[in-house]
Amino acid sequence: MKIIALAGSNSINSINEKLSSYAASLFEKSNIEQIDLNDYEVEVYSVDKEANNGIPCKIVALAEKIDQTDLMVISLAEHNGSYSSAFKNIYDWLSRIENRKVFGEKPILLLATSP
Repeated sequence: MKIIALAGSNSINSINEKLSSYAASLFEKSNIEQIDLNDYEVEVYSVDKEANNGIPCKIVALAEKIDQTDLMVISLAEHNGSYSSAFKNIYDWLSRIENRKVFGEKPILLLATSP
């Protein structure tokens, strides 16, 4: 089973990255890829940027990784009672790829932690 572990945080010391990695490791006989949101940082989504420049290549590459996985383990960071703006921006861009469900209808184990 191929698993993507993702922390909904752009912190270099993310406890959510540790949690997503640990939770993914509990699935036996799996191939785990830890995704760092910092590797997919793009401009803040706007309809004007999309109209002028299209979907960023980094977002298309992430969508392709998601399409090739069997399960996503996502641990969201809590920022002011919600998820992080870094995660929201990537979610927004993924949602704009034509004929696509954001996470490709992959099963998701959704987690969160906070100090």
